[in-house]
Amino acid sequence: MPARKSRQQRLDHTITVIQHRHGPQALRQGVAPPTSVPHLSTGFLQLDEALGIGGIPRGKLTVLTGAATSGKRTLATLLLARAQGHRHLPVAYVDVDHTCNPDYLERCGVHLPQLLVARPSDGRQALDMALSLAERREWAAVVFDHWGALASDAQTHRHAVAALDHLGPRLAQSGVTLIVLDEPVSPWQGLLSALGTGSAASALGHHAAVRLALRHEDWFWAGPDVRGYRVQVQVQKNKLAPAGKTVSLDIRFNGTVRGDGL
Repeated sequence: MPARKSRQQRLDHTITVIQHRHGPQALRQGVAPPTSVPHLSTGFLQLDEALGIGGIPRGKLTVLTGAATSGKRTLATLLLARAQGHRHLPVAYVDVDHTCNPDYLERCGVHLPQLLVARPSDGRQALDMALSLAERREWAAVVFDHWGALASDAQTHRHAVAALDHLGPRLAQSGVTLIVLDEPVSPWQGLLSALGTGSAASALGHHAAVRLALRHEDWFWAGPDVRGYRVQVQVQKNKLAPAGKTVSLDIRFNGTVRGDGL
């Protein structure tokens, strides 16, 4: 019994020292995981299950990455529509490249009177807009489209890295769901990142709570007309539940755009 008590005392002392040096959250003895994490359902049951918490987390950064035809913008738009219905608050779309199509957003279920489309003049202004929106509780969700457009110059690159350091605390306080659209990293971009010149891309991955990689799989045809497509979604990163799962989602359109469960 004395030996067991001595071991426990040494363990308690070690925990106290580490917590004193690095903060109380740096090390904790085993506790049960939280029963519920604030989240926004994607509307796709398979994807909600793959994410482990029932959807994408609220008050955090989620990254959707994929090629132009991967379905990432459609998924982001469907999420905006669900955010409007879930929290009964407006949503925002930071349109860096000025390519946002309000008609398509409406066909995805977004209520346009409750939508703000921000069209910044440059990457730095886009980041400042995103920071301002992220800290305002009156917004349910914000889409930033797209991160790759910020690689225009070194100064914008540095501003992007600095902005990410501020985003986390602001999102946590406001509860805003931030969805950033990105593109797959090419081999040369990976080399630049390794050399220290691609820090904005690597910083985005570091700060993301969830990262979903989308890839187009197949088209749905009705005679000569395309009526939808299938997209594969891989949970590449998840700070709140195990990552690595892959699911296939069906997105169909016929006047409106809908997915399974929507």
